[in-house]
Amino acid sequence: MSIPTTEPTRFAGPPDPAFIDRATERSSPWEMVVSLVRYRELVRNLVLRDLRLKYRGSVLGFLWSMLNPIVMVAASTMAFKYILRVGQERYVFFVLLGVLAWSFFANSATMSTRSMIDSAGLLKSVKFPRAVLPVATVVFNLAQYVLTALILLPVMLIAYGEAPSWPMLGFPLVLALQVLFTVGLAMALSVATVFFRDIRHLVEVSISFLFWTTPVLYSLSQVDAPLRSVLQFSPMSPFVVSYQRIFHQGVWPEASTWLLAVAYAAASLAIGGLVFMALEDRVGEQL
Repeated sequence: MSIPTTEPTRFAGPPDPAFIDRATERSSPWEMVVSLVRYRELVRNLVLRDLRLKYRGSVLGFLWSMLNPIVMVAASTMAFKYILRVGQERYVFFVLLGVLAWSFFANSATMSTRSMIDSAGLLKSVKFPRAVLPVATVVFNLAQYVLTALILLPVMLIAYGEAPSWPMLGFPLVLALQVLFTVGLAMALSVATVFFRDIRHLVEVSISFLFWTTPVLYSLSQVDAPLRSVLQFSPMSPFVVSYQRIFHQGVWPEASTWLLAVAYAAASLAIGGLVFMALEDRVGEQL
């Protein structure tokens, strides 16, 4: 009597791209975008995990995220409005717009330098697109920014008797451009810091310098023309100025501001993506 043998099951056709480890092969920019979309649940879970960890055991919880910009706005108002006598109408509202946008950018840039290094164990044990980590860092800070803005901006509009205006509809577009700009920067910083750890310290110093070259506490109109032409090209200037124009002044940003914001977002995303794809294959060797 013959004994039946069991042969391994054979699957016809190419493997499902959804189950290909994108971290083990060099991909094109489009494939990177597709992989991020396929792993969107992982991005969401990482963001929710970080939010829970940040506020776990805290009595005030999310209110701490609002406290920091409120304290900064209060200190800035005391120093610039009442001590230095800066002649800016509705100064508290003006500064709040810049502080919220700046905090989102600065926190994302700073945290992105640690995103891959702090997740070394996860990168070595689980297969997933490495770009998920810097993107999740940006989305984490974006969530805090949006939640804080949804509470504080209506309060400011009511406090100053401002009615909603058509230019406010441009807020999602400006925010989308800032997100793209920040994602590109975060991708470049996250992977570059794996190879050059000093980048983390360089970013901290650069963030402090860029803050004063961005019209957060002052208006560009208050700056002399020669210096104004320089400050308007500071990386965060077109985004902060756009928020101020939309909410504080109730007008659409100038065409030059839109063009600069689009150019910065496109350049940051392109350069950040290329840098990330060029270095991601060697990340495992450095961690």
